[in-house]
Amino acid sequence: MAALVTQSNFWRFWLGGILIFAVMVAINPSLSVSGVEGGIPDIQAAGSADRVDEIFAAWRNAGVFDFAKLSISLDLIFIGIYSFGAFCGAMLFRRMSLSAMRRLGSVVAAATVIFFILDYVETACQFIQIMDGAGSDGLAETSALVKPVKNISFIITFVGILAGLMLQGRLNRVTK
Repeated sequence: MAALVTQSNFWRFWLGGILIFAVMVAINPSLSVSGVEGGIPDIQAAGSADRVDEIFAAWRNAGVFDFAKLSISLDLIFIGIYSFGAFCGAMLFRRMSLSAMRRLGSVVAAATVIFFILDYVETACQFIQIMDGAGSDGLAETSALVKPVKNISFIITFVGILAGLMLQGRLNRVTK
């Protein structure tokens, strides 16, 4: 694993993940239709088969059901790419001599693992439902249950990486 944790892998995968995320954000407005004003976040928080079925019906009626499938499929790809990049960044921070950077790396690494697991659980639940074309109470409940912790862990990874990069930039300027 240590051989995979490189500066180039960090940048390639972390920025690649952010790019995929940007595409998903760009698709989302087309999924914000009457009854599903939030788009994909609405299905993440649906919580019941009935609500998922309402969302699917609204997307079908608006002719955007295929965009929803695309967005959820992209999410599956995003999770792996972004998480690997964020984990590489965290491990690079942990290699630094400054204890604050090592601690930040540990926090970001832990948050990345949590994000990776919970976002795959959430998105797999959505993917199964959208491919079946029907909601499932168990899958919708699971997706809604993990969503808040997944969101918090994502924010920690993203803000943590940015904070680490800023601190690293300051350290580099001081040592030159």
